[in-house]
Amino acid sequence: MLKPFRAFRAERNKAHLVPSRSVELYSTEQLNDKLRNNPYSFLQVIRPETDTSLTNQERFQLIRSRLNQFIDNGIFKSDKVPCYFLYEQKSGDRIYSGIIGLLDVNEAQVHLHEKTIEVREKLFAEYLESTGFQAEPILVFGASDSKRTELMDKVKSTEPIFDFFTANEIGHKLWAISGELKNKLEEVFSQSNDFFLADGHHRFGSTRRVAQNLKNSEEAQMILTMFMDEKEIGIDSFERWVNLSNMDFSKDQLYDNFDVDEKAGSFDKVEGDLEMFFEGRWFILTSNQGINRDLPPEYLMNEILDPLLGIKDAKKDERISYVHQKDRDQSNEMLAKGLELGFRLPPVSIEILKKTALAGGSMPPKSTYIEPKLRSGMMLHVFK
Repeated sequence: MLKPFRAFRAERNKAHLVPSRSVELYSTEQLNDKLRNNPYSFLQVIRPETDTSLTNQERFQLIRSRLNQFIDNGIFKSDKVPCYFLYEQKSGDRIYSGIIGLLDVNEAQVHLHEKTIEVREKLFAEYLESTGFQAEPILVFGASDSKRTELMDKVKSTEPIFDFFTANEIGHKLWAISGELKNKLEEVFSQSNDFFLADGHHRFGSTRRVAQNLKNSEEAQMILTMFMDEKEIGIDSFERWVNLSNMDFSKDQLYDNFDVDEKAGSFDKVEGDLEMFFEGRWFILTSNQGINRDLPPEYLMNEILDPLLGIKDAKKDERISYVHQKDRDQSNEMLAKGLELGFRLPPVSIEILKKTALAGGSMPPKSTYIEPKLRSGMMLHVFK
């Protein structure tokens, strides 16, 4: 079950200054600007080290030392009693809401739909065990529950801990849930221990490794988690873009298996089975072969990327790049990067994601772009 916890978090007057995106999402210029001008940014804690002579352990110890400074300086303070948290994110016309708490990685039944990279999982486990804190929740979902929804609505009728917009025009609200509402939520969550992991597969796998290494620590068995109703999870696609240097590709190669029509409509949704950008134009591709359409990334690979372009491993092949699919034409940005061939895919349904996870299967790389994307440092689970 999802459990309440004592979070370390910033107070209201600093809450808008602390949370950050992942370090790799900032350019060098943006990162340096944040570090120079915002002493409260969580980037001050997790910033990458420039000294290449440091070992991983030395880097991780520096991160923990900087976190300790944040705590000593009162930037992060611990809640006095265990709470749940209700988080709401507004992105354009989309609103996402979820409950944040802790899951026991040994007891919770969490269904996965992706495989992790072992080297990456081990490195992050080393990081977690050394630093002793989690700063970003994994995202899980489950079936709708009217009692839970009613409780969340009651929480939203009260004043939030914080309510602000970030520079990318995304709104963030957070409520602490204690007292009787917390007890009622705990009762609702006690009736279910079955979850689907939407985002955070490497963090989940790494935390399980840490839990095994720190068996005597109850807090180390827990992972910071946001739970959402399955109807509220946002699933978008990744566009695939290919560098055609030294490759022969012609639209004529598609005609045996696809009906090919020039696209004239908007980019609000994908028309046909796939959309392809080639030679400066967008085309609608509709298979005439009776393919299984459940997993668009899979049939793109089986019908085009592998047989026509020789791309055997979509995870490792350097000719292919991925970008979050949006409701606009991104071809000019891709052409500027030397990427001449692009594909837009319909999103994978929540039903297929669940079916794959329950069967113990694994989706192809970059099958889903899950929203909401949660910020680091909004609250921490400190386990050592």
